[in-house]
Amino acid sequence: MALMQAPGGPSPGQTCALILIFTVLLQALCVAVTYVYFTNELKQFAETDCQGLMSGQQRGSMLPP
Repeated sequence: MALMQAPGGPSPGQTCALILIFTVLLQALCVAVTYVYFTNELKQFAETDCQGLMSGQQRGSMLPP
């Protein structure tokens, strides 16, 4: 026998649309957080790398200090 819904409840199409909207918004939030995190990490890496180059230390250099 088919599932019975209470009258006035959301239709299966509405439920599917709400789930789809929720997942898209959650994915957009995750992308935004990841972008902010890696932008900050890249900025910190660039600052420390530039400071190391200014002081004469080069990352991965084969030359002795």
